[in-house]
Amino acid sequence: MKTTNMTRREFARMAALGAAGISSALTAQAAASASPLKITVIGDSSCIPDVRHEVACLLINGKHLVDTGWCAALKMREFGFDPLALESIILTHFHQDHYLGLPQLLFFVGLRKRPGSPLNIAGPSENLQRVVEAADVFLQVPRFPELAVNRKLIPLTAGDKFEVSDVRFETFASNHLSGKNKIEQALVYKITDKASGACAVYTGDTHPHPPIAEFAKGASLLIHDGSHTSAKGAAQIAKQAGVEKLVLIHYSQNRAEKLLSEAKAIFPNTELAKEGQTLEVGKAGATQ
Repeated sequence: MKTTNMTRREFARMAALGAAGISSALTAQAAASASPLKITVIGDSSCIPDVRHEVACLLINGKHLVDTGWCAALKMREFGFDPLALESIILTHFHQDHYLGLPQLLFFVGLRKRPGSPLNIAGPSENLQRVVEAADVFLQVPRFPELAVNRKLIPLTAGDKFEVSDVRFETFASNHLSGKNKIEQALVYKITDKASGACAVYTGDTHPHPPIAEFAKGASLLIHDGSHTSAKGAAQIAKQAGVEKLVLIHYSQNRAEKLLSEAKAIFPNTELAKEGQTLEVGKAGATQ
């Protein structure tokens, strides 16, 4: 066996390199554990979606779907996400365009036998159970019990909070009207990644509602309805809230550039939600 004699200087240099390697590994591990909040735009369109588009819906960290659009299960698969990996479905309100895709989604996860813990289905308390049970009736689950989905309903009212594996949700009342000008029970969600502390706010559908600005303070990203509230109004909310970025969603393609121009005049760091896009939200405003 060949023996190598090492000087003190060489030994110190090797020890420093080893310490640097350990430090780098620990830094990488910490960065991985504090990865940013990831929000993928599954749909960006208004209630009757443009051709080749889906109604506004979002996927949080690849496993929490906010609203189901008309056919979110298909769109998720198109963008490389597996509906069987969903842990939660979170509904902003119960106008039809935001839950039309629920029966299709339940059909998929029921037929494919989604494994693991119950699927969380959260949403406004007044109609949550009614809509989910109506989906069962539509799918004829008593006739086809193999479609039954192991699930847990989480009824919410404004001010409620709930947590899932990696994300914490806080709620606030939006200002949304039904077809008969009756106030709809609809929720704004503040979404906080537990690991990184990164935070975003999604308004869902809302008519002009200045109090959202106070609720959105501390968030890096505001995703705001661009259909029921004017682009200027959404931009004012973003400005007052002090967010880093505003993303407009729930809009028609033929109005897109006009909306963007109007919002940018007030809040320059505005963009339009684009289907398939993943927004990365960092705790310290590192939103990409």
